[in-house]
Amino acid sequence: MHVPPEGAHPLIYTLLVFVHIFVTMVAVGLNASYVIWIVRGAKDPASLSFALRGVKFIDDYVANPCYLAGGVTGVLMIAMGKAVAPFLWVAIGLYIVAMAIAYGVYTPLLSRQIKTLEARGINDAAYQTLARRSNQVGAAMGVLVVVILLLKIFEPPMW
Repeated sequence: MHVPPEGAHPLIYTLLVFVHIFVTMVAVGLNASYVIWIVRGAKDPASLSFALRGVKFIDDYVANPCYLAGGVTGVLMIAMGKAVAPFLWVAIGLYIVAMAIAYGVYTPLLSRQIKTLEARGINDAAYQTLARRSNQVGAAMGVLVVVILLLKIFEPPMW
């Protein structure tokens, strides 16, 4: 069991820790599955639109809300007195960057990718460009998430 900060209610703090870890696991796991969805869809162009729409649905209605819930529970733990070491500030900063990229870049890019696929097809140059960008942005966000997890798990001394 996690030791709550002094003055924090042990059950409430532990529940926050549980929710924080659980929603993060769900979000990261779903994000990792996007590669599988997209690769499978690309092998059967007739199902690619379905795969991309599935990724978009999961991203919009499950993964991103789980990331937001993880942020809220993290803030609540800090408000309850959790010590914030330098590594955690770096992780929080990376989380903010990842969320900005998710909502400001990846989500609109994925929407354009789906529309272009359905209007022009998989072999269209514009679609291929959007697919490549989407994959690059998704990979960059994946790296950010892995770095955040490494920082939180290993709690490295920053200075």
